[in-house]
Amino acid sequence: MYKLFYYPRNASWAPHMLLKEIGAEHELILVDRKSEQQKSSEYLKLNPTGRIPTLVDGDLVIAESAAICLHLCDSHPLI
Repeated sequence: MYKLFYYPRNASWAPHMLLKEIGAEHELILVDRKSEQQKSSEYLKLNPTGRIPTLVDGDLVIAESAAICLHLCDSHPLI
């Protein structure tokens, strides 16, 4: 199951909609920017830049919205 670390109305919108469109089982995990959760040591272990979104796919961790979308499209081809 995918885990998408997100914040509403942020760059995580495209990966979130793509996960829904392809019907992939996923969990959304809120990263609260108001409390600067993206700077916590736990989140920085996943994404050292502290940017949102981050996708976890098993042992693979992907940051940056475009890279996440490319990975999802490669993993779930329509044909």
